[in-house]
Amino acid sequence: MRFLVALAVATTAVLVASPVAAPNAPTKLERRAALEAAVVREMNRVRATKGLSQLRAAPSLRSAARSHSQAMLVYDFFSHDSADGTAFSERIRRYYSNSGYARWSVGEALMASPGRAVGAEAIVAAWLGSPPHRAIVLSPTWRDAGIGVLYAPSAPATFGGTEVIVVTADFGLREGRAETW
Repeated sequence: MRFLVALAVATTAVLVASPVAAPNAPTKLERRAALEAAVVREMNRVRATKGLSQLRAAPSLRSAARSHSQAMLVYDFFSHDSADGTAFSERIRRYYSNSGYARWSVGEALMASPGRAVGAEAIVAAWLGSPPHRAIVLSPTWRDAGIGVLYAPSAPATFGGTEVIVVTADFGLREGRAETW
């Protein structure tokens, strides 16, 4: 099975550029909420075998991830940066704020799988099969995770123009109270 995968980690952000129009947006996108939950469970199962703490499902990171999966399908791109050039860390910060925290960090993994279905085990296995993705999934840094999975029956050209499932996994850490003066 052919997968597209991508990974990013950041602790800083970039400013927003102007929006981009949707030239060949798919007509219908379906959220796969059950698969989103299954991916978190599978990552936690694998993390437990390595003695790592469980990731908490974070609704704010899930919203960020779903939004990015949708944007990739609507604007026909596959990248951590948004279609308008916004860095992934700034995009995630809009949902998972660093305000009031002394330490904030985010990471992201992407995957696209052709077809109508893919299992949580296959998604996590694809990430674990790539050293940079394995490092992010198994990083002890992360406390929170949100998964966004969307299915398009007729995807744009970047995804081959046929059925595709696009997965965004956003990871985060917020801890400590920031000093205020």
